[in-house]
Amino acid sequence: MKRFILYIVFLFLLGSLSPVTAQTDKDNVIIKAMQDELQRSMEQLSLPKVQKPFFISYATGASRHFEIEATLGAITRSTEKPNQLVGSVKLLLGDYKENSDSRYLGRHTRVILSMEPDYDLLRQDYWLATDYAYKNASREWITKRSMQKRNVQTGEETRLPDLVQIEAREKIITPQVPFVYNRELWEDNLRALSAIFASYPELYNSSVQLSGTDMEVYLTTSEGSVVKQPVRIVTLHAEATTRTEDGMQIKDALGITARVPEELPSLAELKSRIEKFAEQLTALKKAETIDPYYCGPVLFEGSAAASILRENLLSQEGLFAYRTPQDPRTASQYKVNSIAPRMGLKIIDNRLTVKNYSTLGKYNNTPLYGAYEIDAEGVVPPQEVTLVENGILKNLLNGRVPTLNCENTTGSSRYIVSAREIAYKTAPGTIHVSARNAVKPETLKKNLLKIAKSEGLPHAYIVRKIAGNATRIYKVNVKDGSETLVRTGEIMPITLSHLRRLSAISNKENVANYLLDGEVMSSIIYPSALLLEDIEIKKAEVKKESEPALRFPLTIYFE
Repeated sequence: MKRFILYIVFLFLLGSLSPVTAQTDKDNVIIKAMQDELQRSMEQLSLPKVQKPFFISYATGASRHFEIEATLGAITRSTEKPNQLVGSVKLLLGDYKENSDSRYLGRHTRVILSMEPDYDLLRQDYWLATDYAYKNASREWITKRSMQKRNVQTGEETRLPDLVQIEAREKIITPQVPFVYNRELWEDNLRALSAIFASYPELYNSSVQLSGTDMEVYLTTSEGSVVKQPVRIVTLHAEATTRTEDGMQIKDALGITARVPEELPSLAELKSRIEKFAEQLTALKKAETIDPYYCGPVLFEGSAAASILRENLLSQEGLFAYRTPQDPRTASQYKVNSIAPRMGLKIIDNRLTVKNYSTLGKYNNTPLYGAYEIDAEGVVPPQEVTLVENGILKNLLNGRVPTLNCENTTGSSRYIVSAREIAYKTAPGTIHVSARNAVKPETLKKNLLKIAKSEGLPHAYIVRKIAGNATRIYKVNVKDGSETLVRTGEIMPITLSHLRRLSAISNKENVANYLLDGEVMSSIIYPSALLLEDIEIKKAEVKKESEPALRFPLTIYFE
């Protein structure tokens, strides 16, 4: 009883004296426990012949997660985890110039936390994890120094510090939109959505899944930063498989992403999208096979254009900064051909400019779910960064590890959406690929046919979706412009070199919200179509699968 009274008094004093304007008692307990244990570790943590840590950060994620899956009108799985806590510790020896991190991968020690935010339990859990992180950092520090003696570091990167020093931030972010999840309602919705596939007997192994994570991430650092921010996502995923007459299995998927359930399209709109998805997959099953070989102009429209831009620009070989690890084992394992040496040079068509927006919430009345106010390392990002200007590389997105040609942070360490761990990676907010001297979308198809005709080709191709053997490729007749869906086409890899000289660019812009690498909520604004020349498309080898002994049961209803 005495301890309970002291705890109540502690909460009252914390609310009046804490430098952070915490929103709830839960916030107070989590932040206070992390601050107190972090301060104790910075002051007292030591071992013989091992220096004290110079940097520690604690992160706690308080989340709830749900998942529903339905097939052919029946719920096959429905789970909900209302209370989960997960944490991480980052600990470094040394200083900003040189520290124990030799891999530059942002490694953290995972902390297993109790389900409830109890002050004493949190301190115990972080105490144990910090002890492990400290001993591990000591071993890494010794290994790093030993490697430096055996392999003398040369090159410009040796002059760079290991970590950018930043200004301490105190920021508590409360979401403007509540995360409301009605389990019974969404179970009914998924029954209705999954039942749509029953009308398409050519499709099997169909399912519709809804999953969501609502997480509040708390960050405290030895630099003095205290941050609370939401990391949330809802994804509706539909998939199905079909089999062609020549024995080829085609599996396709449809994904719709939002921050909260209420931002998903209406049930009527979701039904319409799944019906269209099923119809397109059915049509692909019946499509004729593509020609053995093609080389010529190809028009990439819609999501296919977005895929090309994302794959080439949004990676460590694109517009993300990369620091070569000092650990040779890691360096050989993660070989990256960084674009940084091409700073100031042309990398894409000079009509294109690429910018990154951090806090922009809407574009042409379309919400941008990639918007964020502060990154996972406590850095407030600039609202706008020009990465490519008129085709010339100007800047890269980066976290706190300085790299050649990108020595300052752009606040681009973004939390990975996961209820199992606290982790982050370099990622954009909203990437805007804009074009000058662009043309109307209908002009691109005319240009496609004109180029194909000048090269003596009977037809050209339009690609509207890139998805393995479910890629949507349309053969376009040069004489009349008619389109025919084809399948088994294998498109040669589209690299940055192909983007240096585009034949034409659409002046219409599309907006898409998506999960970068399936991990970070991001947005992209991009030209709706790109016309490229000298693209190779080959007929893919069909891997034949043996058919089941009996036909799919639903087919008997459609005989």
